[in-house]
Amino acid sequence: MAVDGSSRATGALIDRLEGLSQRGLFLLVAGPIFVVYLLTATWSHPMVNDAFTNSVAAWNLGTHGSVYLEEHEVLEDYRGYFAWIIPAGDSVASKYPPGAAVLAAPIYAVWPEESELLTYEREDLPERVRQEDQAEVSFLFPPPGPAALTAAATTAIAIGLLALVFLRLGGTPQASVGGAYLAGLGTSAWAVAADQLWQHGPAMLWIALALLLSDRRLVGSGIAYGAAILTRPPVALIAAGSGLLRAFKERSLRPAILVGAGSVLGLVAFLAYNWWLFGDPSISAGYGTSFQDRVGSGLGVDYLRNLFLAAFSVNYGMLVWSPFLLVLLPGLRDGWKAAPPWARGAFLGGIVYLLIQYKANRASGGVFLGYRYPLEALTAAAPVLFLAYTERLSKRPPLRRAFIWAAIVSVAMQLLAALDIQLI
Repeated sequence: MAVDGSSRATGALIDRLEGLSQRGLFLLVAGPIFVVYLLTATWSHPMVNDAFTNSVAAWNLGTHGSVYLEEHEVLEDYRGYFAWIIPAGDSVASKYPPGAAVLAAPIYAVWPEESELLTYEREDLPERVRQEDQAEVSFLFPPPGPAALTAAATTAIAIGLLALVFLRLGGTPQASVGGAYLAGLGTSAWAVAADQLWQHGPAMLWIALALLLSDRRLVGSGIAYGAAILTRPPVALIAAGSGLLRAFKERSLRPAILVGAGSVLGLVAFLAYNWWLFGDPSISAGYGTSFQDRVGSGLGVDYLRNLFLAAFSVNYGMLVWSPFLLVLLPGLRDGWKAAPPWARGAFLGGIVYLLIQYKANRASGGVFLGYRYPLEALTAAAPVLFLAYTERLSKRPPLRRAFIWAAIVSVAMQLLAALDIQLI
């Protein structure tokens, strides 16, 4: 009797899922995940320097209408410790692209909480950042609420959009919802992107939207990629992969031209922004030449070591913190075969994106639990990964069981990271 009751309840749940509209399915995923993200987001100081920089830029844009951070000029002397604030004309500014700050600025404009003045004594700072002529350093800490809300909302929306992408690929409502929840809770989308105002959550949102529009609205897909480029410029590689591979498969330049036209809008806007702010119309204007130099250097042992750590480090290895990805490997061939050209192109673009990120950056990406550089690539690869499960793993009971256990472990690992609980 209990089994019959459970079967009826499961059947009723499946019927309700199948009866949902696309909007209902999106809300079923994005809503609860947004709540979970809010519960574990960072709502106080300190913040990671990258995310704090975006928060300062968003606060200043929302409250003063300017990208010049005159009230935080003192932080230029502590570049890379408190924040990444650099010279810009006669003032200072964030070194990052404006995409993440622009999304949080409207919330800062109406947020009732005032900024807090933080003061650090010289002896409390590491030796490497102490200034001989300063006994202390004081600066305004913007209210963290808008940053936390923006990070949680953009990441949750990205995951909700992925559910719709999975549905468009032929997934059942229950598989699409399950896949999206795993993407949202079994990856560092939860522990990193949704925690603070990194660039990752906003970039994931635009990539997911671009994927959703890729099948029928090429210009719209390109514009979404353009917004992602204005947030995280190397996403141009994902846009290029999606448009070019589809053009190759269809023997037509139309996909490349339409996706490219929308993407170029974001790239041109970013270059114009850098020219106006830094006097340098290049992608690396805010970052300097160090990243370019690393990308252009040879492929040596250090790079291979970086790739190994990116996959298997105890603190931030992608396959350690999301082991379900490892179990998906046997299904990649089937997923690739079933994927439409735009999904294959995004998958390949994501791989190139990730390889270049690890050429330009250390694998850790900072001092925290979990990974962050793979997040955009995983979003781009999500359609092929979803099909890897539905086309192979779901049809092989041993693989399906292994995947379910790996998914459970992944969610548990991300929960630990979101709560900053380190076991080793």
